[in-house]
Amino acid sequence: MKKAIKILTIILTIILISMIGFLGIYVQKQNRMENIVKDYDYTMDLKGARIIAIKPEEEIETKIKDAEGNEITEELTDEEIKEKGYTKEEINKNAEKLTLENFKQTEQIIIKRLEQLGLNDYNIALNEQSGEIKIEIEENNSTNSIISDLYTTGNFEISDSETEEVLLDNQYIKEAKVGYISETNGTSVCLQIELNSEGKTKLEEITNTYKTVEENSEETEEETEEDSETEENEENSETEETNTTGEEETEGDSEEGDSEEETKQKEITMKINDQTIMTTSFNEPIRTGKMQLTVGSASSDTKTINEYAQNALSYATILNNGKLPMDYEISGNEFIYSEITNQEILYVLIGIAGITALALIYLIIKYKLRGLVTSFSFIGFISILLLLIRYANVVISLGAIFAGVLVLALNYIVSIKLLKKKDKNEFLRFFFKVAPIAICSIIFCFMDWIPIASFGMILFWGVVLIIVYNYLVTTSILSILENKE
Repeated sequence: MKKAIKILTIILTIILISMIGFLGIYVQKQNRMENIVKDYDYTMDLKGARIIAIKPEEEIETKIKDAEGNEITEELTDEEIKEKGYTKEEINKNAEKLTLENFKQTEQIIIKRLEQLGLNDYNIALNEQSGEIKIEIEENNSTNSIISDLYTTGNFEISDSETEEVLLDNQYIKEAKVGYISETNGTSVCLQIELNSEGKTKLEEITNTYKTVEENSEETEEETEEDSETEENEENSETEETNTTGEEETEGDSEEGDSEEETKQKEITMKINDQTIMTTSFNEPIRTGKMQLTVGSASSDTKTINEYAQNALSYATILNNGKLPMDYEISGNEFIYSEITNQEILYVLIGIAGITALALIYLIIKYKLRGLVTSFSFIGFISILLLLIRYANVVISLGAIFAGVLVLALNYIVSIKLLKKKDKNEFLRFFFKVAPIAICSIIFCFMDWIPIASFGMILFWGVVLIIVYNYLVTTSILSILENKE
């Protein structure tokens, strides 16, 4: 009786996990039911991709010239230009920047930005004649913000807020990164900018020059009292002529004081992508070469913090990988569906499911009750593998599907060996035989090409799960069934 209860408990647990793995968990949100189990992530060859085309921005300038080629600066209508025999030319102000060197530099900067944003599955192509760049990336909730980060010029400037003289720019940046600060009312996200050695020196000079003006009221009052006493003594001892002179001097001092009061506070303006981030002065010189800019306000809401962190990451990505040599604009933006349709994928999955079902029926026919419980265990293995793929952030490609079939085949072989030998350590001996496969899977995981990397990740997690799951579940069920400890 106890043996039956133990086996029944394990089987019911497997059924529950299988329902979660195959169907998910649905909860009501507002007026709809939503699956809270993480969805699968597919590569571009299965779900399609966003293709963005960017080209050098044209800044057209109109020039009017006379018959001798001299430039005319006055504004004229088309009729006046024609009457006077002038010619009108439209010139691209960025024409000098349209070089192959700048095109290739832009391509490399975009690649670096893609990698820092965590995108490994992408394609990029440069037209070396026109400078147009086509970028193919996966479609998700962050695609639009990623696109803006790719073609943004990336200007960074600290300038005098009044004269607009540039004091510090991109060339002095060593590294920018996202930081977090714990506060009483939540967590603050900040952008941390570290400057190189030359930038460190410049920042110290700037923060020393643009210090906050602080008035010392006590010293001012003491100086006023001393001046008042001096003036009273002078008035009692000097003649009327001298008094007149003293009044003139006093008026002069007053004018100087008014001039000092009217002195404006010197401030700097910090801009990123021509957007003003702050206008400020400094309480004291910054000698560390590091600046910290708060992004948003402190919050305890995880979603809000993640949004602020994404904004800070965008800034860091732009600042870390250099400024584009010219301004770019979007010339194309479209979603391209995969050549492999959902129906074709469904047919493949139905075929795999059918072959698996036939294989499990064979186990039941040949090994009776032991084959039945092993088949239940096999289904549990599949459901856990599906959950593991989702929560291990494995990107599914055609290669990954093939790896999944290979993992099922390996687990089926282990199941048969356990049924034949009835030995708890049989699958361990089997593992040593397939050790080369496990080693290859680890190597594949670190490859840059996503289809191979996803193949390796599923194979790796599959082998790990075969060992752990069969040791804890399958062998336990068979041991209980055979009345073995």
